[in-house]
Amino acid sequence: MKTARAGLVAFLVALSATASASAQDAYTIPAGLIPVWTWRDGYSAEESLRYRRAYDGGSLTEAGDVGANAVVHIGEVLPTALVSRAGPAVPLESAPMPEIQDVTATTDLGTMTLREMMDDPRSRMRAIAVVHQGKLVYEEYVGIRPWDTHVWASATKTIPGLLVHQLEEEGLLDLEAPIARYLPELDFTAWAEIPVADVLHQRSGLDIREASLGTPGHPTTLFYATFAGAEGADPSFLASMTAAGTLREPGFLFEYSSLNTYALVLLVERLTGMAFHDALTERVWSRAGMEGDGLLGLSPSGEPSAFGIFASRLRDFARYGMLFTPSWDVVGDERVVSEGYLSKVYDASDPAIFAGNNMGDRMIRDFGNIGMGASYQWDAVFPDGDLYKSGRSGQALCVSPETDTVVVWFSSAYQSTLWVHAYAREIVTSLFR
Repeated sequence: MKTARAGLVAFLVALSATASASAQDAYTIPAGLIPVWTWRDGYSAEESLRYRRAYDGGSLTEAGDVGANAVVHIGEVLPTALVSRAGPAVPLESAPMPEIQDVTATTDLGTMTLREMMDDPRSRMRAIAVVHQGKLVYEEYVGIRPWDTHVWASATKTIPGLLVHQLEEEGLLDLEAPIARYLPELDFTAWAEIPVADVLHQRSGLDIREASLGTPGHPTTLFYATFAGAEGADPSFLASMTAAGTLREPGFLFEYSSLNTYALVLLVERLTGMAFHDALTERVWSRAGMEGDGLLGLSPSGEPSAFGIFASRLRDFARYGMLFTPSWDVVGDERVVSEGYLSKVYDASDPAIFAGNNMGDRMIRDFGNIGMGASYQWDAVFPDGDLYKSGRSGQALCVSPETDTVVVWFSSAYQSTLWVHAYAREIVTSLFR
């Protein structure tokens, strides 16, 4: 295997490529990349061994052939904790709507139908599912099998956001309290007096922006070096968190950061007294009729990576999305997402502070400047009530409570430079709204 330092170098090179590729007029990928549909029926023993041996800290970000294997077999290349399902799996009734594949959207690939986008080797789409009014109306496996688990990437962030909401409703957490009240290890740092709400809504005001990832010595780079197990990196995520300085007062700008999310992970563990994977099992995964167990990624030193490394089957990704819709009772007997959750998400969303950062500007570019905001770890909260969360290599979670629709997909976009967000909203608005 490559050394940990080589892994970090590959990781930083991939980040540089991400910045340059996004400026290209026409989106391209290297001619030598293997099309993802090659693995529609799984990987051979020889391929599996070769890709395991080639994996390093930069593979997930580069999302080449090695990374495309890793996101489907995360438990083979990273330490993981089991998130357990329980009880009978709840089947999703099928009510096919083949017209979904004819929905058209414009992305960096050009203007094309959903079917054309999935057939385009540049998209590296792995699988997609659409659920409407509790029924599975579209499902397509392009580059994985139905029982394969796939990394959600940053769509995972909605999970700690939901668990923090539950704790607040249970009276265990005051969102207006300074975060150091619950995490004293953050006392005497730039985090100390920041209200939990501003961390929850990605408005902490700290110099931990995801856009600074790759800058040597920056807390965000140090954070991901810990995750990659880079030689010389501190084994604890806390070291990069406490190294953060202040950019501005909290609450004044939406600025996306996995460090904010990790602070929520710590809150969940501290207030429940459980490891994060157990809290997720007890509070969500075991209560939603899931088909399979989930896998929560861990850092090399064993810390939960619930800011981006969680994997499940595609249908279970869709079941999770259903928990936020009127069809929650199709998959569970009792609410996981309370009646009050959506109103709090909408109330906390502030379009006035959404633009001017990498994530807000990306959402505006792909969806239009239509008055979006962000809260509770969602990337976009739309004026019509739809919620959207993306993942680094193109994953998507779109929840439309008003139309009772969920759109999810898995992707292995090369170097994390392609997002085809627009299809999710086009499916909802053109067919269900």
